[in-house]
Amino acid sequence: MPISKSRNSPFDTRDERDGDRLLQIEAVYDRVPVGLCYINRDGVFVTINDQLSRIFGTETSQVVGEQIEAIIPDHAPLLRDTLKAALEGAAIADVEIDISSETFIVAAAPVTNDLGEFAGISVAYTNITNLRKMAQKLQETEQRTSYALESAGQWIWDLNIATMRVWRSPQFRALLGLDPQSAGRESVAWDIVHPEDKPRAIAAFEDVVSGRKPSFEAIYRVTRPDGGVIWILSRGKIVEFGPDGSPLRLLATSVDISAQKRIEEQLSTTVQLRLELEQKLLEANRKLKNQSERDHLTNLPNRRKFNHLLKREFLRATDSGETLVVLMVDIDHFKAYNDFYGHLAGDKCLAQVGRALNKVVKQSGGSVARFGGEEFAALLSATTNDHAVLVARQMLDAVSAMHIQHSGSANGDISVSIGIAVLDGAQGATVNGPDDLLNLADRALYESKRSGRNRLSIWGAFTN
Repeated sequence: MPISKSRNSPFDTRDERDGDRLLQIEAVYDRVPVGLCYINRDGVFVTINDQLSRIFGTETSQVVGEQIEAIIPDHAPLLRDTLKAALEGAAIADVEIDISSETFIVAAAPVTNDLGEFAGISVAYTNITNLRKMAQKLQETEQRTSYALESAGQWIWDLNIATMRVWRSPQFRALLGLDPQSAGRESVAWDIVHPEDKPRAIAAFEDVVSGRKPSFEAIYRVTRPDGGVIWILSRGKIVEFGPDGSPLRLLATSVDISAQKRIEEQLSTTVQLRLELEQKLLEANRKLKNQSERDHLTNLPNRRKFNHLLKREFLRATDSGETLVVLMVDIDHFKAYNDFYGHLAGDKCLAQVGRALNKVVKQSGGSVARFGGEEFAALLSATTNDHAVLVARQMLDAVSAMHIQHSGSANGDISVSIGIAVLDGAQGATVNGPDDLLNLADRALYESKRSGRNRLSIWGAFTN
């Protein structure tokens, strides 16, 4: 494209060397991807490159020598104002305009002639349509990211490891109930962490910086300006290293997990309450079971508990071939005692006799139960006939030694009668079960009572 020359043109030449320079400028002038033109102080196009001609939708030959109003009437006032500002020496600001659905930045600069006089302005039209679209998309992306972070209760932070300064995205302050734009971009690392949690967060940071762990993860509290506390989960990685491999930047995200923490605390409380309730239920069941197996008057095992123990010990004795002894005990003339002294005295008598019997039997490793009414039953495991007789005599003596007055008794005191049944190897084949053994002891007791009471009998061998 030939460059038109005039008195006011910056491209006026004086010799052939300047002409060669003009040719070089002309080559560059038409190859740049920016629309360029030179407008003299009268508002006339002196030069224009092909790029700007295409922008204006005209031919270059139709533009040179024409007033700006004739070529671009829509924004001619803009260029006139620019000429005026340049003539007055004022600053010329870049202006954004739209031409045929495209956006351009118009930048101008004053041009002087060889005498240093103002000759016109050099104008550049730069197409920023794609840049604007990219900026808009970037803004939309940033906005979507911002909304997503805010909705998820998250923020991003970037820690400069060398300076230990941290940048946090605005969502951080929004989560604290503060103006997101009211503070600077950087602050001291860990300054927001609750003092009690700071050592744990720093330890997690040192683990990832040292390479002991591949990523950073820490849970800590942050105090709000209103005094409230939010729980934070932070995760991140080293994203930049120095030439020597040393870590330079840690990029991480933080999320508000206060709701999850509250649920955890509620769940923990619920679990604790459940455990306490289960413990109370177990204790209550234990007490109920104990009460169901214990006689309330004598505090001895009752008949139900005794039958359970008898079955268990019978199976053990038959499996091992050891001896099992059952003793049935009955208070002599107890009905007469109750009728004469009253039921309160009868209850007291039962309790006293029960304690005396229990003391003797426990010394031999056995157990005593109140079988019903004025009857008691005892078990002795892995013992001999002689030892069973010895224990029975001690039981007789222990009751007699209490000297509980009984006017209806032959000797004037409360006494008991005892029947003994022994399961040993020789009897194992003839005793069919625990009930059979109990019946044998009961028959021996009957024999003691028939023989005059206050005595013991062993089934098959009756002893006074």
